[in-house]
Amino acid sequence: MVPAGMLSQGFLSPVFWPTAILFAGALLEGLFGPALSRRGQGWLAFVTAAVAFVAVLALLPGVIHGEVVTASSFNWDAGVPFVYHVDGLSFVFMLMGAGMGAAILLYSIGYMAEEAEGTVRFYVLMLVFIGGLVVLVCAASLLTAYLAWELIGLCSYFLVSFWYKQQIAADGARKVLIITHLAGYGLLAAILILYARTGTFRWDDPAMGAAFSTGVVLLMIVAAMAKSVMYPLHTWIPEAMNAPTPVSALLHSACYVKGGTYLVARMYSIAPWHKAGGNLLLLIACVTMFIGVVFALAQTDLKRLLAFHTVSQLGYIMAGLALGTNLGIAAGLYYMVSHALFKGTLFLCSGSVQQATGTRDLRKLGGLAAQMPVTTMVWLIAAAAISGVPLTTGFVAKWLLFDAALEARQPLVVIVAWCVSVLTAFSFLKATVSTFYAAPAPGLRTAAIHEAPPSMRIGMGITGALCVVFGIAPQLLMQPVIAPAVRSLGFAWQIQASWLGVLTGSGAIGVTVGAALFVVFAALFGVGAYRFALAPAGLPVTVFTGGDPLPEGDTLDAVDFAEMAEVALKPVYGSDPDPIYLLIWREIRDTALEVGRFATSGLERRPAAIALLCAAALFAFVWLR
Repeated sequence: MVPAGMLSQGFLSPVFWPTAILFAGALLEGLFGPALSRRGQGWLAFVTAAVAFVAVLALLPGVIHGEVVTASSFNWDAGVPFVYHVDGLSFVFMLMGAGMGAAILLYSIGYMAEEAEGTVRFYVLMLVFIGGLVVLVCAASLLTAYLAWELIGLCSYFLVSFWYKQQIAADGARKVLIITHLAGYGLLAAILILYARTGTFRWDDPAMGAAFSTGVVLLMIVAAMAKSVMYPLHTWIPEAMNAPTPVSALLHSACYVKGGTYLVARMYSIAPWHKAGGNLLLLIACVTMFIGVVFALAQTDLKRLLAFHTVSQLGYIMAGLALGTNLGIAAGLYYMVSHALFKGTLFLCSGSVQQATGTRDLRKLGGLAAQMPVTTMVWLIAAAAISGVPLTTGFVAKWLLFDAALEARQPLVVIVAWCVSVLTAFSFLKATVSTFYAAPAPGLRTAAIHEAPPSMRIGMGITGALCVVFGIAPQLLMQPVIAPAVRSLGFAWQIQASWLGVLTGSGAIGVTVGAALFVVFAALFGVGAYRFALAPAGLPVTVFTGGDPLPEGDTLDAVDFAEMAEVALKPVYGSDPDPIYLLIWREIRDTALEVGRFATSGLERRPAAIALLCAAALFAFVWLR
């Protein structure tokens, strides 16, 4: 364990500044936002998040030197102090939440500028959402962490239902709240068990280690599965797509689905994992990877496609954490930050497309590369990153995970992850062509389509650029950010990452050499593709099909890809657990209605008889005791 660096008292401690700034900004937004223009409201929220991000960065020098800052402010109940424990792991999540939050709020200035109502509510909730994540990852008390866990759940409910007058948005928000909140009782139960055994809520108390049993681990895993969309508790996430795009971006990239990954990683700080818990989570992660990408292949809605890819990508992250090795933890955390960058960027690009065209239906898009060149370029970078193309963060993250799995003697993880990567690339090929390069849909041929406003382009441009920066020079992220986080969990840092993610200090030399050869091959292929793109276009040609008939319109579109996936992978689509959940929900609803009818017809009409019956039962109970 890393020794504590210092003990601070009161809110003057720098570790409290990001939280104080975010919640103060939310208060100012609520008080003065109605007097500002929509853009003014957006700038206030963005500046707040940007200042909070700077406050997080101010903690970097201490984090690099391995300092663990414990700061206490007040006891909000007997024996339950409000204490922060900020170490390397906390810093990674704070940096990701505040950084992505600032970029997304910058994007929101242009996106929400024409919104008719509710913009103050939107910005207040976004700032509280980010602040809730900061409290969650910094809390030394498990009880405080649980309150923050539920706070971000409540914020997600209100944000997903932002357009609450639309029934589909309200229904989606309810589904998000029900699934994640019910599973969250697993975390609450685990906390109460630990308190009963130790008499403390402090996870950094040494007594916690002895009380951390397999049952407690499994309860926490259930809560993390729902938050981080692990199969079969993942079905809420596509229903959350009926929210404003900045909400989807923040929810998917930084502040919501990453709550579960934090919980899983933090458990290593409490005690070494029991092997049963790690193997179970590894199995669930591999199944989640595959299920997510298969369901993504069948989507024709751009945001739902991205939502199912979130499911798949969270499987990669959880697999790295479940391996339980120093390289596995590093791979999981690096993948988590990479996912925040490329998935946030993809959602922001999809929002630009929807705002420009009025639709996110891949069947009604096409030809946008000419009208929206900046959005197209940023989308291509992020799509390359999620597919694992060299020179991007996604490539480094995937090779780290492959190396970690081989080192841990888990070749099945490599096979599953590689197959899922191939399907991911195929899925984004479909989405990219259908949106930007296919022939425009009839409704777009005469439409006036314009590029996104400057704030939107800058917001998604920053995150897209970082996908390349940390792909070419991953050591910029590895050494100052990921290494302290790995050490804070009790693991040694034994990784020497060079340019392009080549692991010069890794024992799995085959993976390292393979990665280097793949980089060279990809570079040569890229040069050839670039020269081919510069060649003059010839006359249009028909699609060669080998004699098979083409669909109407003499082309292949998103529907054809989706239908092919549905036919080829039909057994997998039968694994959707939603019908079971709906059956249980209907039974609960019908039972409640029957109880209500009985209460109305029986209890209310005969109050005297019911009172006498209850009194007799109570008397009998007391007498028998």
